Amino acid sequence: MKTTVKILSALLICFMFTACDDDLLDVDFDTTVKATIVANVEQNQETINESVVLSLDNNDTHDYLNKIKDVTIKKLTYRIISFSGDSQGSVDVNFYADNITLKTEAFVVNDAYSSATIFEVTDVSKLNTMADLLKTNKSTTVGISGNTVATEAAMNFNIEVTAELEVTANPL
Repeated sequence: MKTTVKILSALLICFMFTACDDDLLDVDFDTTVKATIVANVEQNQETINESVVLSLDNNDTHDYLNKIKDVTIKKLTYRIISFSGDSQGSVDVNFYADNITLKTEAFVVNDAYSSATIFEVTDVSKLNTMADLLKTNKSTTVGISGNTVATEAAMNFNIEVTAELEVTANPL
């Protein structure tokens, strides 16, 4: 009887360690991914739709890219990093990831640039949906679409999109 109990105990312990091995090897790390949306609005142009691919592949994630188990977006921001043209030109746009509207903003582009305004997406359910896209596809298309007003001249501006991420991967 003692031998049977020892064997069953040993099997139970082996089973417990085998079931947990994958999770014990998980690696959690933080990384930041960025992309720049290039926007050109001609004088009197009424609409805009510009986008760029935001990729999960960078120096931190490259070795784990096909082994990622989870992605969490800790912070998602966008800001105007360059501007030229109609100083009163404005936009009323949806900021999106694939087909998901993350945030809607209306602003004078030069003012947002001059004041270094940082727009932040805070809707957790939308951030989670975008994180799932990154986990599954390793990238997502981010962009702006909506209305523009540039009556004095054309305007050109770049929007930097920054996603601060927490990634869980398993090297095996």
